[in-house]
Amino acid sequence: MLEVSNVSKSYYNGRQTKKALNGIDLTVSKGEVVGLVGESGCGKSTLARVVMQLELADSGSIAFNGKLVTRKSRKSFYQANQLIFQNASAALNPSWTVREILLEPLRLMKGDREAYIRRMLGRVKLSETHLHRYPSQLSGGEQQRVNLLRSLLVEPDLLICDEIVSNLDRLTQREIIDLLLELNREMDMSILFIAHDLQAVMYACDRIYVMKDGRVVDESAKTDGVFHFSHCYARQLFDSVLGNRMRE
Repeated sequence: MLEVSNVSKSYYNGRQTKKALNGIDLTVSKGEVVGLVGESGCGKSTLARVVMQLELADSGSIAFNGKLVTRKSRKSFYQANQLIFQNASAALNPSWTVREILLEPLRLMKGDREAYIRRMLGRVKLSETHLHRYPSQLSGGEQQRVNLLRSLLVEPDLLICDEIVSNLDRLTQREIIDLLLELNREMDMSILFIAHDLQAVMYACDRIYVMKDGRVVDESAKTDGVFHFSHCYARQLFDSVLGNRMRE
């Protein structure tokens, strides 16, 4: 479905050049939940923005369903792909009610938009009472559920989640991740789950890419519930998680 091939991206600051992405190869298949992990600054969020065409790559290509994503094809690409950001409150217009926020992506929809929204509320564990509230009147978990629902209303084929649970408490994190997995099963929706929380990624994902300094250094698919990594950096990351589990 999604194929990122040899993508590179640099930023220029005066006389210095920082290579944010260096020859990235990554795929997400239909119905697959793929994780992308790495320390802060490794390039995860930059890759998400490049995939979503919010920033242009210096080189390489991005294809979706076998077709290259170009300026001319962006409209259809955006209809099929949605990006959810880490900061839920910043992504919601504070002067709009939840109802207004959810109506906005449906402005071209024919039919009863209000009824469609009411039907979809239950999918993200929200009620009709939430429609009349402003973002400031919602908890962090509720704000992220609104963000999630706004993306789901256009029925995407691929959902890119960029650190969407990192600002939430553990219980709410688990609720949001379980909700994503439920939607993945029900809608056969692919998910690229970007996070620095290794336990969350191991729990949610079928396959994991590990990034370091702008490169993908390792990849592993879950086998019998376990991931096996070959690169020393990836092993150190995930061994520390397993070690902490054993000590708990």
